[in-house]
Amino acid sequence: MPGLFSIFNTAKSGLFSQQTAINVTSHNIANANTDGYSRQRANMVTTTPYTMPSMNGAAGAGQLGTGVTVESIQRIRDSFLDYQFRTQNSISGQYSAQDKILSQVENVLNEPTDTSISSLMSGFFTSWQSLSTSSQNASTVAQQAYQLTNDLNNVSSQLTKIKTDTNTELKSTIGTVNGYIKQLNQLNQQIQSVTISGQNPNDLMDSRDLILDKLSNEFGISITETDNNGINVTTADSSTSKVDGDNGKAPIGLDGNPVNIVQTVNSSGTQASTFSYVSSIEKVSDGKYSVTYYKKGDTTTDDNKVTLTVNMTEDQAKELDECRVLWSDSNGAAYSVDGKNTIDGNLENGKTVDFDKLALFKPPAGELKGYMSVQSKVDEYQDTFNKFAKSLALSVNAIISQSSTFVVDNPTDGSGEGGINNFFVNGDQKDSSKYSVTDENNITAANITLNVAILNDPSKIKVASRYDSNGDAVGSTTDGNRALAVAQLANSLMNISGVNITSDDGTSTRDDRSDLVKSIFTSNSDLGNVYSIGNAVGGSTVDNYYDDLVNKIGSDEQESKNMVTYETTQLSNFSQSRESVSGVSMDEEMTNLIQFQHCYQANAKMISTVDELLDVVINGLKR
Repeated sequence: MPGLFSIFNTAKSGLFSQQTAINVTSHNIANANTDGYSRQRANMVTTTPYTMPSMNGAAGAGQLGTGVTVESIQRIRDSFLDYQFRTQNSISGQYSAQDKILSQVENVLNEPTDTSISSLMSGFFTSWQSLSTSSQNASTVAQQAYQLTNDLNNVSSQLTKIKTDTNTELKSTIGTVNGYIKQLNQLNQQIQSVTISGQNPNDLMDSRDLILDKLSNEFGISITETDNNGINVTTADSSTSKVDGDNGKAPIGLDGNPVNIVQTVNSSGTQASTFSYVSSIEKVSDGKYSVTYYKKGDTTTDDNKVTLTVNMTEDQAKELDECRVLWSDSNGAAYSVDGKNTIDGNLENGKTVDFDKLALFKPPAGELKGYMSVQSKVDEYQDTFNKFAKSLALSVNAIISQSSTFVVDNPTDGSGEGGINNFFVNGDQKDSSKYSVTDENNITAANITLNVAILNDPSKIKVASRYDSNGDAVGSTTDGNRALAVAQLANSLMNISGVNITSDDGTSTRDDRSDLVKSIFTSNSDLGNVYSIGNAVGGSTVDNYYDDLVNKIGSDEQESKNMVTYETTQLSNFSQSRESVSGVSMDEEMTNLIQFQHCYQANAKMISTVDELLDVVINGLKR
């Protein structure tokens, strides 16, 4: 029944509602600088009105309002802007990770400087030119060659270290990702519980969104909203079918859908997943490898260590080496999948499986994608670098030994020339008496070195046109034709990219030197019929081949750096768009505070006025 007491209650509802709005404003102001906070708003609605009675039952003047109430405290958030930000965040994370590694590779080469490989190569060939005119320059050749091989060894070692460091980054990131997954699942449960109780868990949802933002930087994510403010999260671009040879998609769970890494409470059938890290891949025999992974990437205890025997090719082993992340269950046990990528068990300790059983995680974007993709680039650089070093060794050795096939030093059977026939050798073979074609075939940038016999006695370098079986120069005067042929090697075009760099199994009789130079190894009348290396169609000089590698690395790094700049700008734009919607504006909050304050004061005045009126009605009637 409308009356003074009704007005009193109406004003009271206004007083309390404005007080709630002031509390919300205070909360916004207090969290203006809180990372991930979304501003909140008190949504007010009218309470149920009275219908004015009349003597004849008609509606009379109509309904009379009874005040206001706060229906909800709403979190201001745009899900589409969240999607745009997280998609861009994944792309930005990918190029940032890639740029970080490529900049290290570029620094390792140290080009162009006076101590770079390019400078040492120039000095190496120049020293051979000087040796062709004076045998007194033999020690200079030896020192130049030794410095060059040392630098090749060092750069190769640094590239290997960069890849090792990248694997360490992968392991660390997997640990971080699994931590995010654990927090998200806990928050998801809390949010659903609070929502079921009839409240809005705004701050909890902000915390969940902040972790989702961080997770999106690691890899692309796909989010599906469920009942009671719950979410299901899986990787972006997940598929319910598996293309032959593609192990990168999310495995298929019991419900026929890709598994989730975050899931709604009591979601039937769907399995919650994590990720595990492959710490080592060791070849046992042809087609068989020992693979060790740690559950959830936690290498602090051997309790998490699982060792498998995996049947795979060298290319598959390389693919696993560049990925190193496996889909796993909630306990960290890696999934075993069938030909359609459907989970059919776990990869347990001591198990022997085929490569196709591994559920590799290959994200479409994010830091993990950047680390994985850059590893393939480092492998490519290392392979090219090895071809460069091996081609240099094989070609110089061919000229020094005057043979397009491998020749041992000081042959004991009296065949061929005596003396030192291998200028560059494989440093992994310490016993020179056992040095073989297999050792030369396995020369890489990591093990190439100057023959120790030449390092100890540079006068053993072959410079003349002919030598007898004792290793002595033939002729009354020593010419420098052989040294000049090596110097001219700087301009020879060889098929360096076709050099075989696959490690030999120790039983093969192939001769890589022959494959490289035989077709262009000819007698040169201008050099006293010394055999020298000519030009192969479509070939490249060793200098140009190395320069192409330097340019390739520089180009990849510059492209990556440009993409980082571009993607960072794009991410900033999306962040600003999202902040304009969800961020706290101090000017706006102060304006709201003044408005709510005035409303509060007006409602308080209304209560005071009603109090005076009631005093008149109750006490004034006595007079």
